[in-house]
Amino acid sequence: MSRRPTDRPRFLPFSGRAPQQSGAAVVSAMLIVALATAGAAFLLGRMDHWIKRVEIGRDKTQGRQLALAGIDFARAVLSTDARSSAADSLDEDWARRLPPLRQDDMELAGQIEDAQGRLNLNDLRRDDGSIDESALEAYRRLLSSLGLSPDLADPLADWLDADDSPRAAGAEANAYLAAGLPGGAPGRPLDHLANLHRIRGYTPDIIDRLQAFVSVLPGHPGINLNTAPPEVLAAIQPGLDTGLARTLAASRQAVPFRDVSDYRRRAGNDALPSPSLPVSVASRHFIVRVEVSGERSRSVAESLIQRYGDGSKTRLLWLSLQ
Repeated sequence: MSRRPTDRPRFLPFSGRAPQQSGAAVVSAMLIVALATAGAAFLLGRMDHWIKRVEIGRDKTQGRQLALAGIDFARAVLSTDARSSAADSLDEDWARRLPPLRQDDMELAGQIEDAQGRLNLNDLRRDDGSIDESALEAYRRLLSSLGLSPDLADPLADWLDADDSPRAAGAEANAYLAAGLPGGAPGRPLDHLANLHRIRGYTPDIIDRLQAFVSVLPGHPGINLNTAPPEVLAAIQPGLDTGLARTLAASRQAVPFRDVSDYRRRAGNDALPSPSLPVSVASRHFIVRVEVSGERSRSVAESLIQRYGDGSKTRLLWLSLQ
């Protein structure tokens, strides 16, 4: 069958759109790949962040467990010490600072300090709620020796006593309420040294300055003459200047005081009046601080440990774990 000249193949005219559509497809594909890559990177970043948080949480838990183990170890040391000696002094094993110990990638360090080597602020308050004026004067002497105002004794006394009569530089409940501080002075013994933050005039800097020289203990256990710093010895002993107190503190390093009579004899002045606060040469209250450090975390445990009975048993009066 013959083709006619008019039966030529027909072709659609070229419009130029096919290359444009192809280029758009490439751009879209590149955009999708970029978005997918960014999404994957984001997810990987979030996963990496989550893994790090899990690792930090694990290390923090491990650090806290080690810190608590350190507290238990300190209790065992204090129990052993009670069975071996009747007095407590700074040359004993419990008072020695051990070098840091390594556990895996954690470092543990700790220290036991005699809480009765400090002036117990609760000694200012008698059991009937009144203030022991001789103990208050001892606290004023300590404040002066530390370069602090002795007027700080008055607001503390008002905080502790059971009456509502403010002292010259003190403040009772009405003064706290007028300043917009609810609660006012509670009229009872302190529970913790942190209570000082609520008392008028006691700034963080002042509390930091006092921390090594004062404590907050239940009852009136007595200040340990073998562990008290010279500033505390001079504060509680009328007629004892700081120079002689330093000499006494140096002498006990070689030979600790056997008893209170030995302390008075070595002070070299039999005419010295009795100390303004209860004293002893043994202790039942100790502050233990344990710190555990790792690459990703740090844990600190601090506690007040009391020995009771024959001294071989211990209990926690409070525990702070961070």
